[in-house]
Amino acid sequence: MSVRPGVPRWSLNVPTQVLVAAHYPDAADALFDRARSFADLIEATRKISDYEGLPETEMEEGATYRTNIRIFGLVRCNDYQIKVNKICHASRRVETVESNNVVRLWSHHMQIKPMENGAIWIDRVILDAGAMTPIVSRYARFMYQHRHRSRKGQVIHATLSKSSRSVTPQVPLFHPVD
Repeated sequence: MSVRPGVPRWSLNVPTQVLVAAHYPDAADALFDRARSFADLIEATRKISDYEGLPETEMEEGATYRTNIRIFGLVRCNDYQIKVNKICHASRRVETVESNNVVRLWSHHMQIKPMENGAIWIDRVILDAGAMTPIVSRYARFMYQHRHRSRKGQVIHATLSKSSRSVTPQVPLFHPVD
């Protein structure tokens, strides 16, 4: 199999992990309130994507939301489903499982951790989009970085790697030991 330069061989056949972390001067609880808001998501990504039909409300644990996404005004991502599996206020964590006809699995684990001078917002996504995984994972990394810049996040770190977990829609990412 021929692999393009710069594209890791593993990224063509296995789920990928996208990890993005950003520091904020905000208090962790206030940041967690923003993190659970679809209105905040819509605003943070308005320059790169449009979420048709996504309510501008706070996420509810156990709810499934459907939206059609238009990326850069060109690429349509229809019938995208976002299921909110877990919201933990005590540890400021949210876990969603997302998918559509292209993205088989987009498991998003988000956590806000307090720090001495603010908080750190961590997005960890394990995704599988079949042959499109290399493209989708790079877009995901770009999109999360963009979201944090839009929210005025500081010192944004982003990595892309082979997923170290076997993930299916039935195997959650939310683990007490994490």
